[in-house]
Amino acid sequence: MIAGAISAPPTLTPYNDDGTYRTLAIAYPFVATDLVNPLNFINEQNNQTKANVALLNASLIFKPIESITIKVSGGVENRDDRTDNYTTRNFVNSSGSASVGTNQFTSLLSENTISYNKTFNQKHAVSAVAGFTYQDFVNTALSASGVGFLSNTPETYDLGSASTPGIPGSSYTKSVLLSYLARVNYAYNSKYLATVSIRRDGSSKYSEGNKWGYFPSAALAWRVSNEEFMKDNSFISDLKVRASWGLTGSQAIKEYATLNQLYSGKTVFGDALYNTYGPSTTLPGNLKWETTEQKDIGVDFGILTNRILLTADYYIKNTRDLLNNVTLPSSLGYTTTIKNVGEIQNSGLELGIDSRVLTGAFKWDVNANISFNRNKVVKLYGGQDILGGNINVVVINDVTNILREGRPLGQFWGYIEDGYDDKGKIKYKDTDGDGSITIKDKTYIGNPNPKYIFGFNSTMSYKNFDLTLFLQGVQGNNLFNASAMGSTIDYGFGLNMPREVYLNHWSTTNPNAKYPIISNSVNARVSNRYIEDGSFVRLKNIQLAYNFPLQNWGVKWVRTVQLYASGQNLLTLTKYSWWDPEVNSKGDANSTTQGVDSYSYPVAKTITAGLRVGF
Repeated sequence: MIAGAISAPPTLTPYNDDGTYRTLAIAYPFVATDLVNPLNFINEQNNQTKANVALLNASLIFKPIESITIKVSGGVENRDDRTDNYTTRNFVNSSGSASVGTNQFTSLLSENTISYNKTFNQKHAVSAVAGFTYQDFVNTALSASGVGFLSNTPETYDLGSASTPGIPGSSYTKSVLLSYLARVNYAYNSKYLATVSIRRDGSSKYSEGNKWGYFPSAALAWRVSNEEFMKDNSFISDLKVRASWGLTGSQAIKEYATLNQLYSGKTVFGDALYNTYGPSTTLPGNLKWETTEQKDIGVDFGILTNRILLTADYYIKNTRDLLNNVTLPSSLGYTTTIKNVGEIQNSGLELGIDSRVLTGAFKWDVNANISFNRNKVVKLYGGQDILGGNINVVVINDVTNILREGRPLGQFWGYIEDGYDDKGKIKYKDTDGDGSITIKDKTYIGNPNPKYIFGFNSTMSYKNFDLTLFLQGVQGNNLFNASAMGSTIDYGFGLNMPREVYLNHWSTTNPNAKYPIISNSVNARVSNRYIEDGSFVRLKNIQLAYNFPLQNWGVKWVRTVQLYASGQNLLTLTKYSWWDPEVNSKGDANSTTQGVDSYSYPVAKTITAGLRVGF
């Protein structure tokens, strides 16, 4: 590992007569402040969260006649959290600091439906349901803190003893979702199936005039295997063809994103401290529902008395009024806003197989699936590119992804490296040919969208033993390894670095090294240097179990007893150089910024042994 300091440029000692520098022979007056003994963090910091969770549900079902059912149900979810953080006086440069935060989340749910089920002439089956639902979400929070304690004994239980009390804070948010729904199912002779439904959803999060969204859907299916001409077919045991169309909505925005909010603060005029209110840094947007239209055609195919089941689906999803954060020029006084930015399309093919491979004394069941998805940005309102996914480390502060019409969603956007100059500094390609390196030279450097994903599940049993395993894989995607920026390029702060930086950095005898010359003046940019293959295959779970033969022993008061040992995430096959290829640091699965690894915490390898008892 490489360690250094930040107080002064390094003193380089010539390695030999040709002027090649031994860049690690550095004289520092003191160790960098960034280098802190890890035991300090383990032993001198305490972070604890306690939660009380209550879930209450009740329902009332009334049947005035046989074919009609009225159901009224409700539920309450309540969660009270308290988080205590304390850093002792023994921590580096600490006089003791404490903070306490409490949060209460409450959600009320009311569902009211009336349903109808009737079969006419033993061939026409009709079922219908209609109703409305109400759900609210309320969050309240309170926080307090302090710095400077005479003793570590009280920790977070005497904030008033802090020499410098922090400014307390509190907050309140509420949102409401009201929905009306209706659905009708019809089946004729178990061969022809149809479903029609509609939802009308209203969310308090959206702007006036756009709070309500309408989301209809319909589906048709033909069970071919029930036709007369298929009755004598002993090979095909099930054949079903289906098609569907529907709209769904998303309200994935914060509670008051469409309102011009004011935030409190403090300021000093003269010798006095004044309270202030000012607008936030986020410009409120006039937003409407993000709506996804999906069309699907599928086939279910069973052979050999359903010993092998095959499923195939082809779909096209078009999302309009896509919700996304947009960066604004600082001259506007706001830094970001949320907009309905455009339209994207996803299309793909999903294949699945479920098979009973062996059915004798040794049983083996296998099911597997694979999915191919392609997406592109169809339209951006205004036609302009949208940049996102900002990475901010000491040596680099820039965006990583771009939305552009006709291109895949969230492609990586940066510079192309072109070797090193004669001083060991990184060179970049002049893609626009104007003789200088500017923002216009940024281009596509990778694609976070995989070519396909797959899963494989196997269950084997022999006598009283069961062995199950589950494999998961992703292939053909890129990851942006932002973790490697500060850990391999930032030499100025004297932080520890991988050994290969020392073994494979630029010198006159190693001009094609992986890393540039070690210097506290680095010309690093968001570039293809940080793009890596994110493909992987992972053993997600494996379990060996023994089921005790209770029936043979005449035990009746216990239903099942199973002894098992299992492991999760024990093996991962990948070329990715960092901790974990299954990462996403900059948003959930619906975010337009995908595939960024910024010190993401890796999944844990876990081995578990236990006993399951069923009564």
